[in-house]
Amino acid sequence: MQYLIVLLTSVLSTLKVTFQGKLVKKEECTLRDSVFYNMLIFFVASLIFCPYLFKINSVTWLYALIYALCNVSFQIIYALALSKGNVSLAVMFANFGMVIPILVSFLLFNERPSIIRIVGIMLIVIAFFFTFKKGRKEKKSYVILVLLAMLLNGLGLVTQRLYARLGVQDNIFSFVSASYILSAFICGVIFTILKGKDKKINKITAKTIGFSSIAGVALGCFLALNTYAGKFLDASFHYPAHSGCTILLSTLSGFILFKDKVSIRQVIACIVGGIAIVLMNF
Repeated sequence: MQYLIVLLTSVLSTLKVTFQGKLVKKEECTLRDSVFYNMLIFFVASLIFCPYLFKINSVTWLYALIYALCNVSFQIIYALALSKGNVSLAVMFANFGMVIPILVSFLLFNERPSIIRIVGIMLIVIAFFFTFKKGRKEKKSYVILVLLAMLLNGLGLVTQRLYARLGVQDNIFSFVSASYILSAFICGVIFTILKGKDKKINKITAKTIGFSSIAGVALGCFLALNTYAGKFLDASFHYPAHSGCTILLSTLSGFILFKDKVSIRQVIACIVGGIAIVLMNF
């Protein structure tokens, strides 16, 4: 069961970023555009379990607000990274934020990973750094963006895991709906501020609605399943295994759909990531 959950969360995560990439991977995608697209995605995600919005206690709203602040910041920076550089590389570094909840689980929940899982985590780290092409220099702004995305993603994962593990949850579906309705609202506020005196209206085309809807549904289902997994899966297995699967799927997606140039080093990273996934299962 735990292996199926890891696979499903990885597929949903890759599906979400693929269609988000379809929205932002175009010329002259501004910060305002990025916020607008994320607002649509979050709104759709909040609708999946919308009946639960009427069954939320104050503690759930608090966790949802903290998660929403981390989430919005992460998604905006993440979208900018996707628009400025290699899609699969941005996905990999964002997933490296797994280190933060693993450390928190080690300190707060006394989770002690086995030696073989520690080796698996180390292989995931190696896989991340192998994704850089030898001799290739990424733009400084792009590197800063992916590192910030990594940090913010980690903080969001910590909030999500604390909500699941401390037994304060009202309902996971309530947490998903509250998190994304708040995320959509925050994006709406940011969008209004960025719009300022610019009266240009972002066009909502059939393609925009379609891509946002698919990304939103994938995102909502991902958060629900990922939060549920945090209740019984050790962080030392959960996050590295999920990240390893995402490395494989996102690299394949970037290569096929976005024509990302995949180097020998990145192929090695996928192989190492695959080995790490196997080790995570012991």
